[in-house]
Amino acid sequence: MKLIRKKLKYSIGNKGGFLMVNVTMDQIIAFRNAGDIFGDYKLPLKVAYKLNKLKKAVEAEGEFYSNKFQEIVDTYAKKDENGQIVFSEDGNQIMIQDGKIEECNQALSDLQELTVEIDNCNLTIDDFGEEVECTPEDLEALMPFLN
Repeated sequence: MKLIRKKLKYSIGNKGGFLMVNVTMDQIIAFRNAGDIFGDYKLPLKVAYKLNKLKKAVEAEGEFYSNKFQEIVDTYAKKDENGQIVFSEDGNQIMIQDGKIEECNQALSDLQELTVEIDNCNLTIDDFGEEVECTPEDLEALMPFLN
């Protein structure tokens, strides 16, 4: 199923002396799906550490998302006589049970809009230096986590 990108929204809070950033699950998944944006670049040690810390936090939330997404699929997907999920003819879409499409869409929307707190690693765009390049889509995925 296709994730729809929404206008970026986030806020910064303080929890136990650590700055936290509130992001939605769809922002988490966008960052996770961007892959290893900076994998080919040598970054300063502190920047690499912050980025690694952020990736670990995002991965933990992404795992939660994946599990909940699978629960939604298991609940609403059409299944054949063997209990296997039924896909569209082209194999790209999961078929939803009759009369359950709206309910399924709401469950997916609720999951994507769920707000979670992630440690703010105090990354800024300047931390990456002039030699680091990325696509606008990758930058969009990173934006909620930048100061």
